[in-house]
Amino acid sequence: MRVLLALGLIILMSGLKAQSDSEVLDPAGFVTKYNPKFKGVGPEVYVLPAPRTKEEVLVDSYQEKKSFYDSIARELDYQNLVEEFQLTSNASYIKQQFDPYPSSPEKWTELINSLKKNNNTRLAVGLTNQYALEAIKRKDIKKAISLLGDALALVHHSEFRDDASVVQFNLSNAHLYQGSYADADALQERYLQQAVNNKSNVDQANSLVRVALIRAYQKEYKAAENSIIRRAIPLYNKIKDAQGKTKAWIQLAKIYQIQNKHTEAQWFLIQARELAKARNFKMDLPEIEYMLGYSKFIQQNYRVAKSELENAKTLADEENNKVLQLAIHDKLGEIDMIMGNYEDAAEHLSQYWKLRRELF
Repeated sequence: MRVLLALGLIILMSGLKAQSDSEVLDPAGFVTKYNPKFKGVGPEVYVLPAPRTKEEVLVDSYQEKKSFYDSIARELDYQNLVEEFQLTSNASYIKQQFDPYPSSPEKWTELINSLKKNNNTRLAVGLTNQYALEAIKRKDIKKAISLLGDALALVHHSEFRDDASVVQFNLSNAHLYQGSYADADALQERYLQQAVNNKSNVDQANSLVRVALIRAYQKEYKAAENSIIRRAIPLYNKIKDAQGKTKAWIQLAKIYQIQNKHTEAQWFLIQARELAKARNFKMDLPEIEYMLGYSKFIQQNYRVAKSELENAKTLADEENNKVLQLAIHDKLGEIDMIMGNYEDAAEHLSQYWKLRRELF
């Protein structure tokens, strides 16, 4: 019995050794040269893991860039700050007389101080407002806020009320961009009161939309919604301002997106899109389509999101809006990754990095 047991163990050990000897040392097939007769310290060959697939590399690349989306959203806000900046009533005269503008801060200060010294308040205010715009274009928001504060102090007690309102509006927007919500709120309320006193329905409506956005950032959402729905929209209807109404719908949709209420956001964006198409407001359509696609993306309706974002891309390409193009490639790439369209995702990633390096 013992002999049979011993024989069985010998046969089993031999089988194991044969199996071990027959194991493939490099199952992935990536080692092209090694010495099978090596008998030194260590294994006969170091077996490395197979290289990562293109899909695995893409997954990591998309994961690494996710945190940068906030910077893209911030850049879109900056773009809106520049686009919404208002010029004073004498802006065309200032451009005619002083363009090209001073090339250094010292020369700007010298020119503005000379106008103040000569009691030419209106020109000094207009030039200071223009200087603030130049500072914003250089992304020196702190300098712009200081300049607009100077311009407001200069014009506040003058008879140039319209220019005072313009400066207040710009200063409020700059504070809003910086996150100084209390300062933005106070200035916008003053602008609104001036519009009421002047019986300017368009200025009232525009101000109410800005007030709404400030309220939203302060998390006073119901007040924000009512500021547009119950106050601004009726004024736009009264004066038949379709452009203003379109922009109001867009801002209202943003307020709903801030609250993560994407169904409501889309409802107002669809209205904005219909009005923009009917009146040929081409400048508003890329943002509308992007926002629609973004909401669908958040709701995980990827097929529709992709269609709307592709529409947005076509429109953004036409107007060469590179910040919006970057945001669109970012989201389209993520959708293609989710849907398994890796070739398209790789192309979007390539365009994304090209634009990101250019812009940032």
